[in-house]
Amino acid sequence: MKCCPKDKTIKKEWTDRLEEESHKLSKAKVMEISDFCKVFSNPLRVSIALLLSKGDLCVCEIVSTLKEKQNLVSHHLSIMKKNRAISSYNQSKYKYYRLERTAADFLYNW
Repeated sequence: MKCCPKDKTIKKEWTDRLEEESHKLSKAKVMEISDFCKVFSNPLRVSIALLLSKGDLCVCEIVSTLKEKQNLVSHHLSIMKKNRAISSYNQSKYKYYRLERTAADFLYNW
């Protein structure tokens, strides 16, 4: 079959099917996925994600391991958290970061 059918009956079915598929593509979902993928467009964020894939870490552990400035690491952590690639929790006086399952799956399937 050619790409665009000429027969009116087939074309109607074809158009209806494409219309149905287009409604399944939520613009919000597309943007959410796009933003999530952008998290991994920066080498430092990929490094942070790979570190967190081994276990939860506080900021000072990430800074020390990657030998980066604390404010730079914090900036990238906030981007990752905003896009739900990581989450955080407080333990004692430290904030720990954890890689979210969706981000872990993204890395492992790469």
